[in-house]
Amino acid sequence: MNFNELPFIDHHCHPYEPGKAVLTPASLAREFFHGRGDIPDMSVPKPRMWGATDELRYHFAHMGVVRTLVCLLAEVLDCPAELDAVVNERNRLASENFAAYAELLYKDAGIVGTVIDSDLPINDPLLDLIPGRKLRLFQFEPPLQRLLAKADSYQELIGNFQKTLAHSVKDDGFVGVKVHLAEEVGFGVMPIHEDEAAPFFAGAKAGDADACKRLYTAVFTATLLQCQELDVPVHLHSGFTGGMWQGPIHDADPFLLGPFLKQREFLKTKIILLHAGFPWTKQAGQMAHAFPHVWVDMGQMTPWASLRIVECYRDVMAWAPLSKIVVGSGGHGTPEIAWLAAKTAKIALAEVIEGAIRLRLITGRDAETTAKMILHDNAARLYGLT
Repeated sequence: MNFNELPFIDHHCHPYEPGKAVLTPASLAREFFHGRGDIPDMSVPKPRMWGATDELRYHFAHMGVVRTLVCLLAEVLDCPAELDAVVNERNRLASENFAAYAELLYKDAGIVGTVIDSDLPINDPLLDLIPGRKLRLFQFEPPLQRLLAKADSYQELIGNFQKTLAHSVKDDGFVGVKVHLAEEVGFGVMPIHEDEAAPFFAGAKAGDADACKRLYTAVFTATLLQCQELDVPVHLHSGFTGGMWQGPIHDADPFLLGPFLKQREFLKTKIILLHAGFPWTKQAGQMAHAFPHVWVDMGQMTPWASLRIVECYRDVMAWAPLSKIVVGSGGHGTPEIAWLAAKTAKIALAEVIEGAIRLRLITGRDAETTAKMILHDNAARLYGLT
């Protein structure tokens, strides 16, 4: 069973960087690293961007996802399946024309559209490096920080924030809102409405940590309701990427969202759990089953969990309606990540679906329809694409 020819929508990706047209073997491998660097630099806020010693760099090439990258990319580039050989050939092509190299990979993987997570201006030429149709996400935190610095009251803040969001959706065509609730506050919070939010404004503006969390939750609460009116989904980081650095990792377990999302007022707000709640993939699937307004995005777990990707897909597909599963990459910097996400998603789906047919759990005629839904059609339906 082979789904390689099916179209793929990358449901979550970041822009590419022309400076990464030429990479060393260690730096290409590091594109797939989400741990902490071991040379601390207090001027760099993200620990995974700190420097790395030779000892740490040694381990980059031995991550399972990098082995998968070498295995599959060598086939496309027609070179030996060795990291050095793959990097030499990709550097030759990317240095000649980075956009053309990205297009080569996207064509091979069947990537026809991308939902982009970025605060770049809508016509920024960097976005042209991503082939195919491009959809934009509204980032929640940057405008909140900017507007808080200028506002004199909570009413002014929330009014200007909602005007900014409405303009981005109605005038600029943004298709959703991206929120880091797990990192900034934690999933175990409850709604804070406008009549409760005002007392936290002064403290948040002064930098008080607890007041900042409460203000963030209040604006998030209002945004969930506004997104019903705008008819766009809210994308929530979940799983390890939602709490690794700024909060306890357990705060990103999708089950913690249950008390918040079961409030009736939010039942018409579409919620998409990014990264499938990894490692809580079973929980993410069950949330999409139990809550009518919850979807699951398999991104970043795809392709990072490459050596266990089949089991991860089974975890989510066991409970979530197959019509509520989409696949992103969490790609950034260079197009190999998005390409590998599409390739590994198709491999995983082929294995899961073929096994289900063999066990007579689904019929053979459902195979391609199911794969096409998850790879493309569910995202197209979410955003009204033709």
